[in-house]
Amino acid sequence: MERKWILISSVCLLSGCVSLHTSPDAEHVWKPIPEPKAAEEELMTSPLPTFNAYSLPALIELGLSRNPQTRVAWWNAKKVLSQAKRAQAPFFPSLTVTAAADRTQVGATAKNPTSVADTWGPGLKIAYRLFQFGADKAGAKSAACALSAANYRFNFTLQQTVFQIQNAYYQYAAASERIAACKSSLEDAETSYQAAENRMKSGLGRMQSTLLAKAEKMQAEYELKSAEANVENCRADLALAVGVPISKDFQIEVSFQEVKPLTDEVQTLLEEALKNRADLLAQKAAVQAADWAYLKTKRERYPSIELSSSLNRLHHENKPHWQNNYNVQLGIAWNFFDGMDKQYKALEQHAERKAQQFALQRQQLEILRDVWTEFHAFQSAVQLLDSAKALETSAQESLQSARIGYQSGLNALLDVLSAQKTLSDARFKRIQSQADLAIHWARLAYVSGRIQPESSSFLQP
Repeated sequence: MERKWILISSVCLLSGCVSLHTSPDAEHVWKPIPEPKAAEEELMTSPLPTFNAYSLPALIELGLSRNPQTRVAWWNAKKVLSQAKRAQAPFFPSLTVTAAADRTQVGATAKNPTSVADTWGPGLKIAYRLFQFGADKAGAKSAACALSAANYRFNFTLQQTVFQIQNAYYQYAAASERIAACKSSLEDAETSYQAAENRMKSGLGRMQSTLLAKAEKMQAEYELKSAEANVENCRADLALAVGVPISKDFQIEVSFQEVKPLTDEVQTLLEEALKNRADLLAQKAAVQAADWAYLKTKRERYPSIELSSSLNRLHHENKPHWQNNYNVQLGIAWNFFDGMDKQYKALEQHAERKAQQFALQRQQLEILRDVWTEFHAFQSAVQLLDSAKALETSAQESLQSARIGYQSGLNALLDVLSAQKTLSDARFKRIQSQADLAIHWARLAYVSGRIQPESSSFLQP
């Protein structure tokens, strides 16, 4: 008879486990996060790949594996994954193995002397919550939504890393091109200075003109040294964006990637951003998690039905045989007053739920603003680059004309130096316009949610 009751109680508990394991709460399909290819220590200490110079795609690939912020996002997602798995625990019974030694003493009476009884032996306790008005279900769904949000944040971190590398790369490229422009300006200044000096030696020029040309030459040398210092700052910023230590081996292949014309309308980009932005999807999942968490706090105020069973095998000191004991209990528990703890907890979750909802609205407005601004900035950058190229060509022709006029005596040296300064400024404007166009192109892909780390065609739908 004892074995029969033990078998019945065990079957009841195990059948509950099986039915719950196939419930909707345990059937959430969570997109797994790919495991890193190497441990964090190896990623940070292993030597850099051997390249004569890093191209932009190589930098992006290196940054996605080396940048510490991607590792932080990875482990944050792993932490939330563990929390989601913990939320499944209430769906299973708890098993506790015990071992106890007990001494019982009964005091003396008028008829019986004091008696002492020693018992010891192992035990097993099984407890299972059968029903709690969906509180456990709501908690599991909240954890599942939080995991989805963590996965989206991980994806958004990858996109952020790609954009940060692109932005730092184009800043470095502009700084490198500026060195070349400064060298050209220095050559122009040296040519003007040499012409002024030759003219003075022949008696046709003045000392003031020669000194002015020399000052322009020294100014060009200063700008070259400043540009060389700035390019090293940009190199260090790029190394930081990639996530590698700066060193002399960190050489960059400089090129401005050809920007394809944007055929999409701004409305298309706005709709895609609201649909595909990973950080917006993460916020939507966070709102869902808050909704389920609020429902969980409401359901926890209701009673719960619990089934428990305990099995003990005891040995008495004064008896030669082991004694088998068991207990099966079905009960209801309702903590209907706990100092208003559950009520205020529900109010707290309700406030969190509303805050997440309004944060979602705010984020949607910011995304629309960013896409709209970058779309028009990109369109303007295309036109500005065309204007800068035309200005550089015109300034080059103007300088050549001024030099010819100076040699023939029709123009003064100030005309040459003025044309020389205009050409130098035009070169810098063209370089900056190239960098601005590339950066706006990358930023537009970033804010519209089109960045795909595994592809270089970031603006392709």
